[in-house]
Amino acid sequence: MEKKRFAQVGVGGRARMYYKALAETYNETSELVAFCDINRTRMEFANELLETEYGYHAVPMYGADEFEKMIKETKPDTVIVTSIDRTHHRYIIKAMEMGCDVISEKPMTMDAKKCQEILDAIDRTG
Repeated sequence: MEKKRFAQVGVGGRARMYYKALAETYNETSELVAFCDINRTRMEFANELLETEYGYHAVPMYGADEFEKMIKETKPDTVIVTSIDRTHHRYIIKAMEMGCDVISEKPMTMDAKKCQEILDAIDRTG
């Protein structure tokens, strides 16, 4: 069985439960393929936890300005959005436009306009 591929954007404090679950609980069916964040130190720390705490391998790291490059290079099936709330809509929409499914922590976004943009992207991308 081929593993489902996940990339995670935003690796601050609220992100750990997602990458920990992929590394431990869902390791048989899932693969974490990349981190994306504005802060390289946070990604390095997350990779250190993957290796030392969860017995997993480090994953490639991409800056926030390299989100599209990350998707093109790592080809995730699903993008997990755990970035700062005000940026959720940008990553959700772009990931769907690039052919990925999306899992987003709550809140999905910050206001009705951004929510409508996400709903419109769902309609556009299926």
